[in-house]
Amino acid sequence: MERFIQHDPLFIRHFTTEVWPFPVHNHNHFELVFIHSGSGLHQLNGKEIRYQGPCLFLLAPADYHLFVIEQETEFSVLKFNNRYLDGMASNVLLYEWNKLIDQLVVVGNAFGTELVQSPEELDRIHHLMRMIVREWEGSAGSSNEVLLYLIRSVFAIIKRNAFQIVSPDQMVTENRLVTIMNYIHTVIRAPELLSLKALSAHFNTTPSQLSSLFKRQMGISIKQYTDDYKFKLIENRLKFSDVLLKEISNDFGFTDLSHFNKFLKNHTGKNPKVFRKEV
Repeated sequence: MERFIQHDPLFIRHFTTEVWPFPVHNHNHFELVFIHSGSGLHQLNGKEIRYQGPCLFLLAPADYHLFVIEQETEFSVLKFNNRYLDGMASNVLLYEWNKLIDQLVVVGNAFGTELVQSPEELDRIHHLMRMIVREWEGSAGSSNEVLLYLIRSVFAIIKRNAFQIVSPDQMVTENRLVTIMNYIHTVIRAPELLSLKALSAHFNTTPSQLSSLFKRQMGISIKQYTDDYKFKLIENRLKFSDVLLKEISNDFGFTDLSHFNKFLKNHTGKNPKVFRKEV
């Protein structure tokens, strides 16, 4: 498997094709792949996901993929590193963009193209991507302030669709599990909201009923799901940023660094410093 290396903070590619021109590969950067039209299969990390444009995929550096095109497909691909979206802004803004990308990558891997389902929202992204490509080509393949804000707008739309909090009285049987999972994703950095008691109170049910529903539908407990999701976010942060371990620990609500180290060691068998160095 090939690994595509990019040193620039941003690179944009736009093309229409009947045959995917690249081998199976991963990257040293993030990729947002927007499909304007066309259909086929996206082979992502050993799984096959059927795509029908318009739709989008967000890929982390470790993801490996290949498109099998059945109907001529038009692609717009944004390749960026984890520092691009902050645009030389404050540490607070950098933190927020890092947090958003972390969450989107994990949720995207779990739900495929469902980060954005609304046809109206996909149409907005479609037009924004057209503007991004025109701006990129008009600036001779270099980034500028206009591009930065257009790309941030795309992610703002993705964010408001990927993390919708549904109130308990809106929850119906067929989307109950997704609603619970979305809520967990949203409050993952607030441990006090993630206990079975707190979750059952939020969803107006008993701890035993909520636990039984989740275990029956997912095959694992809520605690295991929550810990696994939290670990994936932390793993992405360790791999793709240089944020201090103490800052990551505080971000996810650990009482101190020793509890954070214990949590990571339970998942990896190694302390965070060793794990980060290896990856």
